[in-house]
Amino acid sequence: MAKRKDRRKRWAAIIAAILSLAMALSAIAVFWGYLMDRSNAATPGGQVDPEVYREYFLGEVERLQNYIDEYGPTVPVLNELVQAYSLLIQLEDGEDAAAEERKKSYQENLKKYSLELVELEPDEPEYRLQLLYVYEQLDEEEAVIFEEVAALRELLHEKPDPSSSLMLIRFLKSSQLQEEIMDEEIAWLREHFEDLDKSGKMSSENRYYYAYLLAEYLEEQQAAEEQLFLIMEEESEDSIYYSAAKEYLEELRKKGKNSSSKKEDEEE
Repeated sequence: MAKRKDRRKRWAAIIAAILSLAMALSAIAVFWGYLMDRSNAATPGGQVDPEVYREYFLGEVERLQNYIDEYGPTVPVLNELVQAYSLLIQLEDGEDAAAEERKKSYQENLKKYSLELVELEPDEPEYRLQLLYVYEQLDEEEAVIFEEVAALRELLHEKPDPSSSLMLIRFLKSSQLQEEIMDEEIAWLREHFEDLDKSGKMSSENRYYYAYLLAEYLEEQQAAEEQLFLIMEEESEDSIYYSAAKEYLEELRKKGKNSSSKKEDEEE
């Protein structure tokens, strides 16, 4: 039962991420939400004091690095370090030499611990995707990025994970890397879904991802809506898959209506 609940939570998180066109829920939201509840995290006027956050995250970094020194690296600890350094980089807005030096140090550690995550869990697409975004953020050389993209594609083709494939496609599109690679990945994922459908192994979760691929990357809204209707026919109304399909269907129709109105205005 516990595993089933965890899977439902994971699905819900993925749906939230996809519908908002985000790679994942930002670490900023998690830490910000936590710290905003602390009574000393804001000035009397409700303004956030960056120094409070900086002090907190530096303390977290020290605690986590001490843990690694004593017990060795683990996935949860490395994940927290990556989040902490990501936030410290965003908090470092000074332009003096000292601020630039601190930011450079944070960036080096962000890259270091992101790489260690991949080395610790090389078959986890999540960490390879995270590393790609770190590379992009730090303006890593294209050759290094392409090497990691190739490794991730190979992993996803051997062990299909449609949600990760969609996130990779989104990365390729947002980073404006070679369109040919993105097109190849879209074509491969579509074929994967079609094979699942023909073999009768298409789950509601995968059907939702297929609908997303059709609507967002292939501009086939009608075909996407048909996939969403199939989910709603197969699932009970209290199912998370039914709710997700219904919500996305409404979003697509609203988007389609707005596009039609805009087109009519342009013609006039």
